[in-house]
Amino acid sequence: MKTKKIITAGLVITTMSALLTSCIKKYDNPASGTLGEQINMVDFRQTYRGAELTITPDKIGGATKIQGVVISDKSGANIDANSMVIQQTYATPNTAYDITAGIVVKFNAANTFNLGDSVEISVTGSLLNRVNGSLTLSGVTADKVKVLATGRVPLNRNITLGMLGAQADMFESTLVSVHADASEYSATATLAGNKKLNDNTGTDAYLMTRTDAGFASTALPINAQFNGIAGFWNANGKDTAGAIKVIMPRNAGDIQFKSGALYAGFPESFEAPDISVKSSYNSGTNNVQLATGTWNLLQGILANTVLSDKFNQPGKQSIRMQQNLTTSGYTQMNFDLPNGASKVTVFYGKYATDAKSSFRLEYSTNGGTTWTVLGANVTDMPDKANKQMTWTLNITTPIRFRINKLGTGTSNNGRLCLDDFAVYQKL
Repeated sequence: MKTKKIITAGLVITTMSALLTSCIKKYDNPASGTLGEQINMVDFRQTYRGAELTITPDKIGGATKIQGVVISDKSGANIDANSMVIQQTYATPNTAYDITAGIVVKFNAANTFNLGDSVEISVTGSLLNRVNGSLTLSGVTADKVKVLATGRVPLNRNITLGMLGAQADMFESTLVSVHADASEYSATATLAGNKKLNDNTGTDAYLMTRTDAGFASTALPINAQFNGIAGFWNANGKDTAGAIKVIMPRNAGDIQFKSGALYAGFPESFEAPDISVKSSYNSGTNNVQLATGTWNLLQGILANTVLSDKFNQPGKQSIRMQQNLTTSGYTQMNFDLPNGASKVTVFYGKYATDAKSSFRLEYSTNGGTTWTVLGANVTDMPDKANKQMTWTLNITTPIRFRINKLGTGTSNNGRLCLDDFAVYQKL
């Protein structure tokens, strides 16, 4: 058996997604320029009102420049040769999440800027409009762009397709990552074209790869973590109305963690039953009938506190596990999945401003009689929002899983939030 794990950045989206945009500060670009000459990306995008706009300082609060990190990869050729996409992330004073926004930049000639370049763009005289669904700054010349730094690593937000469907405008032109089945998988299928993705969370989206991209002939996997730039594609118009939602991989390296298909009914979203059914951390048998089967929630409850519990939209509930215990708490499947497993994913984060905690994944192949630890303990708890953890394995027999929140006492043992627990069949 082989095991592997990865942690990447995630995001909790709530109804307060626009919270505090007026008092945000940049953290992914070096400081440059003078006070007032730059407009943040969120506000810049909001100046578009459905009609082409020629940018002048009076239309953007006296500003003349924007900043961002290049998230597109011209070497992968999955983008128009004259275009790039930049993204900017801001830290906010709230405890839930930071804010990220991006935009397509279209030059009058071939783009010469590289993935990871931190750039400042003088925008006066440029045009802001939607092009085939994407909000685009066009009419830009290379001399209007200043490279502030190179080799920057932009934020990559883990999402579900349900999250993308709920707030596609918020994810547009930013880097995202989603584990999903490729609905059109076959032994001969490649990445080229628009390939429908499905993760059982409730919306349609497509993996969009140009036929002339450098990796278009790569085999389409059954399931993978698809990284790329989220956006809209409207082949017959400029607006988002009638557009499809897409994720555009930048290069072959954006297709990771290939696995078997997602089990039917997963991810377990913990949306049902109502939180009143399990409102005590340790009561009775602690068994709860969830959508995927019966689970044992020892020292865990169903919870729905906005901003504090880290649940993914469009959902409204997640698991919250107790703090400061000296013994383990479990979120445990009481049933087997018949076709083994090749991958497991879960979103996790700390409750509100609690201390960090640690947990691990365990599995059983004998009906829960004994349990085997998979990988190392997870201790990298995000300060805000949530992250997604991915484990890979190779088990071909019936299997069940549990999250073991470690009982470390009062030291680094805050409450733990879990959401969208997914299991993927053997390859």
